[in-house]
Formats: sequence, structure tokens, C-alpha cells
Amino acid sequence: MEKIIKYDCQFMSAEKVGSFGFKKQELAKLGKKLATINKKIEKLKNNPDLSFRKLPYDNLLVNLLGKLNVILKKNFKNLVIVGIGASDLGARAIIRTLAGRYNNQLKTKGLNIYFAGNTTDPRVLDDLLKILDLKKTAFFIVSRSGSTIEPMVSFLYFRKKVIGAVGQKKAQKHFIISTLPNKNPLSDIAQKEGYLNLAHYPGGGRYSVLSANGLLSAMACGFDIKKLLAGARVIDKISKSNNLKVNSPFIFAALQYLAYKKRKQNISVLMPYNYYLNEFAFWFRQLWAESLGKERLGITPIAALGPTDQHSQLQLYIEGPHDKIITFIIAEKYKHDLSVPKTNNKEMAYLGGHSFNQILKIEHKATSVSLMKSQRPNGTIYLPELNEYYLGQLFFFFEMAAVYLGELLGINVFNQPGVEHSKKYMYGLLGRKGFEKEAREIKKFL
Repeated sequence: MEKIIKYDCQFMSAEKVGSFGFKKQELAKLGKKLATINKKIEKLKNNPDLSFRKLPYDNLLVNLLGKLNVILKKNFKNLVIVGIGASDLGARAIIRTLAGRYNNQLKTKGLNIYFAGNTTDPRVLDDLLKILDLKKTAFFIVSRSGSTIEPMVSFLYFRKKVIGAVGQKKAQKHFIISTLPNKNPLSDIAQKEGYLNLAHYPGGGRYSVLSANGLLSAMACGFDIKKLLAGARVIDKISKSNNLKVNSPFIFAALQYLAYKKRKQNISVLMPYNYYLNEFAFWFRQLWAESLGKERLGITPIAALGPTDQHSQLQLYIEGPHDKIITFIIAEKYKHDLSVPKTNNKEMAYLGGHSFNQILKIEHKATSVSLMKSQRPNGTIYLPELNEYYLGQLFFFFEMAAVYLGELLGINVFNQPGVEHSKKYMYGLLGRKGFEKEAREIKKFL
């Protein structure tokens, strides 16, 4: 029987960290709101914003991606994901977690996966083009709006280069897009030039990781997307429970809420101990920041990495202000392991014979207890193993926790009005039609 990821919050409690931790009665009081919140969510289930909850059940998409994957592997060696923000971070988190840093060099069973479009720094694009054989490279252009500047300039540049390499007619096979089906610049080009549009799912980008946006690259890299979705379904099921002891995403959200509202702990650190979960922490950072930072409210997310940041951040976490809550993630079982060779050196002899995973777990425990002893609240999410199934659970855990936390705070987690103003200024300065007013306004300050 498959297991479920476990959230251990004992070091978040007042029993362990004193006045900086939650009291059982506080959590129980919030737990009484769970049924009402779940009822509201169920009533709004057909709202496009909540359509991410339908993604784990989309078998039609799985079949479509399977057929597309056969074509990609037959014709290409490389797949470049072109996106920014959620259109980049979700896919990047999946690939880096499951494939690691050196996948392209190790030549595993799938395509080589590269990422672009998340910067307008020209050197990055130029360096990537130096290592790609464009005739053997497909591009997946992801933009919900179809007009986001950073991926669009990369797309236009790649498009020109590909047409130059293979010709206008053949170029259409090199591009797949994901954007809303309504009229926008990207969909217009795609329709005119015959690109396949997988159609961005109706909701917002930061909840799109389990849509085609994240699943296409995962499948192309050789991973089982059915297991990813199966894991997500497990967390969807427990999230429908009104039992506080069962619904771990709600417990996580409730403890973040209590820390923020009752104890002024407004910084949430996510610190995975498995190195390849580093990019997952950046995905979490966007989810927390864009979902919860509005209406003069917000919990600032920090992406850290254990044990790396034991040597760069831990001093601040242990002896700095009492304004942080820290969440660790660690896999209980890891299929890769090495043993430290024994040595005659007296100062290092104690290391000999220990496995690297054993040391990793000891480092986590030592850090967690040290924080607790200094009255610093911290919890740990334990993954039975680091694979597709439990990664799917992890994504959905945080997505539902964000929704619950938004409900407790009384804010809409699905919009991001603060981002739109800067976009309009950029359009104005770049001369986009319809944004002349913004151009005049910002030029006053330049």
C-alpha cells in the first residue's frame, strides 16, 4: 500500500518552543472552520481558478501527451521550455527533482531538457544556442497571456533561428505552445503558422504545474506522469476531509496563519534537505508570494537548502529575530547512496562507515532540534521516497495549503494585481500600442 507524505509539526507547538509556538486549543479552534471552507471550495469547484483540482483526473490530456511524446522522441533530441514565473518554475522543479542536475550529460532515456525565456539577459540565450542543434530541437512556448515580454522575445528569436535552419514550412513542427485559446499575440502566430496549441488550462499559472505546462517536459524526459497525477489525487482526497487530523494541508496552513497573525512570524522558510528539491523551493516561493502577498498582508517566502544553508543562514535563523517559521523537506528513503571510506586519521575516523544519506538525515535532525532548543518553530515534511508519486503529493499539498491559508486570511489567492502595473509600464516604454498613457507616466520619473 502506497504511503502519504507526513507533516511533523511537533516542533511548532508551544510545548516545544514556548510562546513562539501554537497552542492546541488555537489549532482546534481553526479546525472548526475547515468544514465551512471545504463547503465553499466545493461550491466553487467549477470556477476556473479552482480548475487545478481537476488536473489530476485529466486522462484525455495524459493520452494526448503520450501521443505527442512519441512524435517528439522520433524527431528530436532536445526540448526547450520557454517560459517565466510559473510557466518555468513548475516544469523546472519536476525535471530538477527527478532528473537531477546532470541529466543531459548522463544521456538518460528521454530528451535533453533545457529552459529559456526567464530572462532577457542576451548571454544566456546566446550560450544556449551554441550547444543546440536546432534541427534536432523542439520548443515548448508557455505563456498564459500570450504576451509576457521575457518568453516572447526568446520565442521570436528562436523562431527566426529555426526558420533559418530548417525553412518556414518545417519550422512549424519545432514549436508547441500553451496559451489561452482566446485571441492574443502568441495564439495569433501559432494559428497562422500551424503550431500545436495545448491550450493553457483555465486557471492561473502558479497552479498549472500538473497541467501540460509541467507534464509535457516530465514525460519527454522519461518520467511517469500518471504517477505524478496519482500522487496529487491522494492529497486531493485528504483535502476533502473535514477531519483536522487527516487534512494535513489545512494543518500546515493553519499553523502558518497562527504564526503570522498571533506571533508576528511573517517569514516562511522552506528548506529541503534533498539537494535536487532546490528548484521545488523556488516554485514554493512564487506560490506563497503571489498567492498571499496582497491587501497589506503577506508571509514572505524564503527558499533555502539544507545542508548548504546551515553554513550561510542558520546563524540568523537561530539567533536572529523571532520572525520566521521553517519547514524542512526530506526523503526517508533514497535510492542513491554512497558510503564514507574508513580512514586512519583520528580526527575523521568517526565519519568512516556512515552512508551519505545517514549523514544527511543526521544534519536535518541536528538543525531541527537546535532551532527548537532556541525556541524557533520548525516542522518537517517527510517523503517516503523521492519519486514521481510523492512529488505529485508534494505539489498538491502546497497548492491546497495556499488555498486554505488564503481563506483563513480572507484574501483571493488567485489574482496578482500588484504585478500588472509594472507590466503596463514595460509595455509603454517598449512602445506597445494602447499603453501610451503608462509611457508618459513612467517617463516623468526617468
